[in-house]
Amino acid sequence: MRNKINIQMSRQSLILLSVALAFLALVESGVLRREQHEYEKWTNVLGNGDAPPPPKYKMLRYAKKVINEPENRKMSCFFCTFAVDGVQALIAQNSTDDEVAAFLVNLCDLFDVEQPHVCKNIIYAFKDEVVFVLERSVFTPDEICGAFITNCGHSDKPLTHMWNISIPGGKPPIRPWPKIPDNKPTFKVLHLSDIHIDHQYVVGTEAYCQLDSALGTYAMCCRDYSQDSMGRPTNMKDKPIYVPAGPWGMPYLCDLPYQTFESAMKHISKTFKDLDYIIITGDFEAHDSWDYTEDLTRENMNNMTNVFLEYFPNVPVYVSIGNHEGVPQDAMAPHTMPEYDERGPQWLYKIMSDMWAHWIPQEALDTVQYRASYVVRPKPGLKLISLNTIYCSEFNFYLYVNEVDPDATLEWLIEELVDSEKKGELVHIISHIPPGDNYCLKGWSWNFFEIVKRFENTIAQMFYGHTHYDQFMVYYDMDDPNRRPFHFNWISPSLTTYDFLNPAYRIYEIDGGYEGATYTVKSAQTYFANVTEANLKNKEPEWVLEYDTKEHWQLPDFSPQSWSDLSDKLWTNTTMFKEYVKLFYRNHYNNECWTDYKCRYTFVCDIKKGRSYDESFCDHLKR
Repeated sequence: MRNKINIQMSRQSLILLSVALAFLALVESGVLRREQHEYEKWTNVLGNGDAPPPPKYKMLRYAKKVINEPENRKMSCFFCTFAVDGVQALIAQNSTDDEVAAFLVNLCDLFDVEQPHVCKNIIYAFKDEVVFVLERSVFTPDEICGAFITNCGHSDKPLTHMWNISIPGGKPPIRPWPKIPDNKPTFKVLHLSDIHIDHQYVVGTEAYCQLDSALGTYAMCCRDYSQDSMGRPTNMKDKPIYVPAGPWGMPYLCDLPYQTFESAMKHISKTFKDLDYIIITGDFEAHDSWDYTEDLTRENMNNMTNVFLEYFPNVPVYVSIGNHEGVPQDAMAPHTMPEYDERGPQWLYKIMSDMWAHWIPQEALDTVQYRASYVVRPKPGLKLISLNTIYCSEFNFYLYVNEVDPDATLEWLIEELVDSEKKGELVHIISHIPPGDNYCLKGWSWNFFEIVKRFENTIAQMFYGHTHYDQFMVYYDMDDPNRRPFHFNWISPSLTTYDFLNPAYRIYEIDGGYEGATYTVKSAQTYFANVTEANLKNKEPEWVLEYDTKEHWQLPDFSPQSWSDLSDKLWTNTTMFKEYVKLFYRNHYNNECWTDYKCRYTFVCDIKKGRSYDESFCDHLKR
């Protein structure tokens, strides 16, 4: 990194960080919310009005919505341009990178956006990546605000940039969703997602640490903040504890204690001795992205591998990479990026290759090392594709240099699907980020949607994580006058409690292992543990069946049509909607959502939105 930044280069440097901090400090703090009851209203949309504020990445995404409200837009634009001008002025004085970063750290501390340790480390963790990207992006400082705020300068929005990939024609006639025959073999699969173990979890510390921040924006609780990284006392040393962290985890902004993870592994290994394989849809690391290092990630991945080898020694484990495996978080540059050898994720893909080598064949490891995706065939006639969707993450800033099909991953996916279509194979896709979530960049998501539509006969099932919630998503054919539902995503609840959740996992019974098998899910059962109850009893959590999907929702099958019908009932049937929200969180948070049109709309529209940044699927959801 250069010691000095000249004025011309400063016009593409640390500005995005200043804007992000500005949004956190002002939008989230209530400057743009005129009354306290407005704060309660918007927390109802994202979480529970009676609960602490939702996690930062959701707050940031909601902030984007708030700042574009007509009544807020003028103020938002003023502050954004003010912040950008301020940083530019510093750099115009030939300030060093570190001097500008120090200014941002002080700003973070001044507004009490985060703990001092977090303020410092989050800036320095992302500084080099953001500077590198902005120096090579198409944005000028005058366009930064326009990228995030409507009518505030002129800019194409990077989150919704569109591009197209070539998809082969010759789609076979659409087959009806297959019916599972009776008395045929099935096999059992465990789905784990978003484990997020926190090795710095401390029993007795504050679980409701948002109360310690004037803005309520502290991102991670259940940790000891009484000393800084140098061992010096902080202003938290003698503060009262409002909600003490229990030994088995807390349904607040806290990740999972290791002993609760181990409890789950012991329970699953003893209860389900007939597992054919395990799928893990990403995210092993805690949410302290400001402290991520390559060495720490390597150590944690090695430890996780050893745990699965210990508890499931003869069970294959198929993993898809998560955004929290990146260092910095989400940072996975494609090969087309300049300075790939210095900045690329080869080190991470090598860790994943070493980890996954215990369970996948050697020929699959080459694509792991290149794009962190791979193919295995766990059963005759079934291909399992692990797909790296961090290549669509809105926080993978390296993508803003060139968003078009990073590492030709979608092109590779198409080749694999064409191959399976010719061979008559069926395909399961496991991945981290559901493409319908707005965390996924629009261009990537829309292309993936068209790929699923083209190969709907070949793709039997898709399994995701990332959201931490127990939910599903339906794909609709908008070219069909009846909006035919043609596919759907299974989205697993998280094992972590972050945020305001109880830990959970899912067991699938899948039709397959014989000639002509459908390889679709026959039954799905979700298990969870009430950590609040375990803490009160001071006993190990009880992992119990929460619900059987088909029985609970009285579904005739797991066809896209059945899932679509269920989503319609959730919109019209208040009792069913309340139950869906309870299962969504695995507790009673946000149990008043049904009274608020916007809150209910968000839940149901998220189900119907098979591609990001497109609510046209929801235009029939009227008051």
